[in-house]
Amino acid sequence: MATLHMPRLSTQEHPHLEAAAHAFWAACGGIVILFIFFAALGAIDPSEAVEVTAVVLVLAVLWSAHAWRDLWRDERRGAR
Repeated sequence: MATLHMPRLSTQEHPHLEAAAHAFWAACGGIVILFIFFAALGAIDPSEAVEVTAVVLVLAVLWSAHAWRDLWRDERRGAR
């Protein structure tokens, strides 16, 4: 069975790429947290804003998967 190997971009060669990735994940987390905050205050009704709720749920799943992957990667390296 053939395995597809994608080239990995080095952060030394592309330092702005790493900064952009960190900014993207921070924005995802911020949007999710703001949505939860405003929903708790009652400013947003998730049952009325179905599209926004769906987008925030997708962002929350992506953000959680990213954090989970980082935990596993750090654990394999033995980092604390």
